Amino acid sequence: MIYKVSYLVVEADHPGAVLDQEKAPEVGDRVQLGDRVFEVLEVEELIPPMGEFSFLHVTCRPVEDEQ
Repeated sequence: MIYKVSYLVVEADHPGAVLDQEKAPEVGDRVQLGDRVFEVLEVEELIPPMGEFSFLHVTCRPVEDEQ
């Protein structure tokens, strides 16, 4: 299955992204968009899967440096 994932970033000045992935993101996952890391807050299916494709919308927030 290929997941077309739309990432919406909240709490930051970031344009988000649309990516093709082989694994669906889950709440709590971390994803790198550009040079920054974000935590997944919500995952919503936009429409039912079509063949080998699934369309997801993800809301995420920046992860603060953990150093």
